[in-house]
Amino acid sequence: MSSNQFAFDLGGPQPAPAIDILYFALLPDEPAATQALAIAERDFADQAADGFVYRSDRLHVSVDKRWQGRGLPDFAVADALRQGARIDVPPVEIRLDRLVSNGNGRDRPRALTTRDAAPGFSALVRQIGALKRPLAAIPHMTLYRNDRVAPEISVSEPVSWVARELVLIHARKGTGSAKILARWPLLPAR
Repeated sequence: MSSNQFAFDLGGPQPAPAIDILYFALLPDEPAATQALAIAERDFADQAADGFVYRSDRLHVSVDKRWQGRGLPDFAVADALRQGARIDVPPVEIRLDRLVSNGNGRDRPRALTTRDAAPGFSALVRQIGALKRPLAAIPHMTLYRNDRVAPEISVSEPVSWVARELVLIHARKGTGSAKILARWPLLPAR
């Protein structure tokens, strides 16, 4: 039996296009990143996680997301560069003492965080977001992704450091790539 229909070779399923994300962040110093990765690897094994642990160069504490979408428009970068250049806050102390699961469905980021808002971090978030209202911001650092919720765990030795610069990062979700576009020092009060 023959058919008059055309046969199309559409190939296999194509990967989803990368999503561009532009955000401000604080990066851990080397000792804090090493400690965070050790915690991540131990917890990943303890939870029998089915995901991946972030590389040390991906560890950060997010401050403010400025753009998310396909492609990164020049106006979003220009606006973020202007806002970053205006920052006038002292170095920020970060102290993360517990592990939590976030997210929904089968995408459950596992993050280091703390119960209480950090005053210096709150001031930075408020300033970078040009917020007029008071704000109690709680920092977190994603360590790995998992497909299910894991229990909250206190960390016996908190991961802590003093962040001395703010960075602007362009990440391409789905590719594992991230690039620092700009850096600004966090200077002691004058």
